[in-house]
Amino acid sequence: MVIAGASFAGLLAAREAARLGASVLVIDAQAIGSGQTSACATTLGALQALGMAATVQQVHREMVVHFETSSGRRNDALTFRLSYPFATFDYGQLCRHLAADGMAVGVEFARARVTGYEAPQVVTDRGRVHGTCTIDAAGWRAPLASSVALTHVRPDHLSCGLEAEVPQPHRSPASGLHFWAGHGTVWPGYAWVFPAGAVTRLGVLAFPESGGHVSANGSSKKVSRGMASGASAGLRTALDRFMDGPGADFWSSDGVLPWRPSNTTPTTGRHLHGGFIPCSPRQPVVGDIVCVGDAAGHCFGLTAEGIRAAMAFAIRAGQLAGGVASGRWSASDARTMYWRFATMRRPYFILMNWLQKWLSSLGDTGIRLYSEAARPGPVFWLLMAQYRWAADPVPLLRHPA
Repeated sequence: MVIAGASFAGLLAAREAARLGASVLVIDAQAIGSGQTSACATTLGALQALGMAATVQQVHREMVVHFETSSGRRNDALTFRLSYPFATFDYGQLCRHLAADGMAVGVEFARARVTGYEAPQVVTDRGRVHGTCTIDAAGWRAPLASSVALTHVRPDHLSCGLEAEVPQPHRSPASGLHFWAGHGTVWPGYAWVFPAGAVTRLGVLAFPESGGHVSANGSSKKVSRGMASGASAGLRTALDRFMDGPGADFWSSDGVLPWRPSNTTPTTGRHLHGGFIPCSPRQPVVGDIVCVGDAAGHCFGLTAEGIRAAMAFAIRAGQLAGGVASGRWSASDARTMYWRFATMRRPYFILMNWLQKWLSSLGDTGIRLYSEAARPGPVFWLLMAQYRWAADPVPLLRHPA
């Protein structure tokens, strides 16, 4: 089994396959745990089921939605009690723990840049590798699948996010997952604050419905659709405004007092991370290649949550590859079973993508009314139950294929 990509999806697929007897090689150009692109929050239950509770930085039992209108008026926030807790976690620590689990059952790792696929070989800048089962878990660019199907990656289906990780003010630490919606912050898209123990993560995200423009505090800023400089210029401006504005109370420059706007822009001199996020499902199997995580578009529209889906689909892909190694089924049968598994869940991803597009067309009043309609306890709990079902790694670990 050959896996391109050593983040959540690749590492989990490798671990599960090797546990079932597969010989596994994971290929990535970066050191394990060094390529963080996400806000790193998922369900607490998923981390516990993976045996990764030690990586948790902070547990959250509430979601808070703030509203910023184009007129600059801030409406009262809505607080949603989560029916199951979420947790922010340490990306590097999680990846290193997963890699250690994999190495304990025989997973091998190679540092190389994956450039394509020529059946039955994965092509890298250090040579070629043959695999009976091949998984593309190398992120939204999907270098294996896109080398076989040139239209696998759709640039017009990519959201774009940018985030800063900064100290949390010790005198007024926050809790809960906070989101800002409306035409006064970032629209179409949103801004967020995810407290994570000693630090907090503040970010902004633009949906593809922005057409390359982000509305920030009532003005329209061009978003570069390439990230050659490491971040989109338009999103960096939006992030600075958010950190200087509604997000200021949630972070600190010294770890003691909340930030107060000054002549220095908040992101100056700071390491930022982010990237493109596929917001609609792609083909789960391309030729002989199984796609997981962002490579398969396993990221929910509207919320842009992809970690939990990457975990769930990677676990199933790894279990099926392990079945090939044990002789339970052929590689072709494994790909067929994975395709069925992904197809059963595809409608929910399509629904979330449609919801994203629909909400992007609403005004500030419509956004508020939609949020209020989802707030009643029974309604919200039902929505959250469906939201978890579509990509839940826990039952997959309890009941392997």
